[in-house]
Amino acid sequence: MNFAIVINTYIRTNDNKRDFFDHPTPLNDFENKNTLHKTIDSINKLNVGKNDNISVYIFAVAAHEDVSKDGIIIEKIEKIMEGFKYNFYIYTNTDIQCCKEKYNSLFFSSKGYPEIRNQGFIFPIMNCEDVIIQIDDDELLRENYILKTKELLEKNPDKYVFTAPYEKNGTIRITGEDKLKTWKKTTSMDMDIVRFMKSPKPQESIFGFGGNMIIRKEFAEKMYYPLDVPRGEDFSLLLASRLIYENGNEYAEIKEKNPIFKSYFIYDKDITIIHEPPYEANDDFLFYVEKNLKRFILEWLMIKGQSNFKFNDLKKYSYYLYEMIGYDDYISKIYEILEELKEFYPKESIENLKKELISFYNKNYSENRFEKFKKLQKEYISLINRIKV
Repeated sequence: MNFAIVINTYIRTNDNKRDFFDHPTPLNDFENKNTLHKTIDSINKLNVGKNDNISVYIFAVAAHEDVSKDGIIIEKIEKIMEGFKYNFYIYTNTDIQCCKEKYNSLFFSSKGYPEIRNQGFIFPIMNCEDVIIQIDDDELLRENYILKTKELLEKNPDKYVFTAPYEKNGTIRITGEDKLKTWKKTTSMDMDIVRFMKSPKPQESIFGFGGNMIIRKEFAEKMYYPLDVPRGEDFSLLLASRLIYENGNEYAEIKEKNPIFKSYFIYDKDITIIHEPPYEANDDFLFYVEKNLKRFILEWLMIKGQSNFKFNDLKKYSYYLYEMIGYDDYISKIYEILEELKEFYPKESIENLKKELISFYNKNYSENRFEKFKKLQKEYISLINRIKV
């Protein structure tokens, strides 16, 4: 079995611009600040079956699609890869832009999280990989990760997408308190984890971390990460896939209830990623709220754009998503959150955030996001077929 381990590492090349990535590594201090070297060390220690192969795909992406430092970035990554015992590829913004010109496709992009994740589907497909494992550069694999993943896939030939836990500070529980009573983001995620911990068997869900996703090529050839999502691209992918399962896609000739589009959470110690982020993503809480609410607006609109999956159905597959977007009137929920934020932040800041969110909502509400996704899915599948040929 051919395994592609895809690692995304985000790099800051301009200190004067605000990054939209959670914790990019500064290029000017890459040797001291990067976490990639620990991830690579963990892969070097993996136990691998005699008839299995590993290839590592590193997407070393400079923020703001900057290509001016790509040569330097490659040099720094290559130093980390010295002594690495598996085949590896390094891709930068330049490589992605070259493919965009070659194939004349919008799916070659590095402007944000979902666009970069899509590269982690497309490039391994070019090399005929069987299984794609997507992680980030602040995550460590346990020694038996590949062995247990192969066992999981062989025991479940009818399942195509698995997500698994993060372990952080010695636990997979989502610890910490919610900063807002109206926005129970932390506790609702923990409710999902507690539910999944009750069984070692794969459990149907739309809950998963993008940094620990196991995907068969059959799924990657037909499904893409919804574009333009500012963060939380993992949940956007799983939700969109569920909606395709429930509704089908007449443009791409996909029938309802195709099992390829169902996703599963697996609770297994060996397949649990050790997550060691350099710092927390929500230090600037208002900016964190803005990115998340924009993301949830887009996911809410995906559900609004179709008919076979109801908001209440979310509860069956993810308490978290139900808590975040399970409302018939989402704009009222946004107002409720903003009202509580006024207790902690200047009124002017909240009013500016309100204007930004309402403008974003109105802009995206004018089109059916699910219909747009389906039409782009047809384009994506067409691109994959061209690449395979």
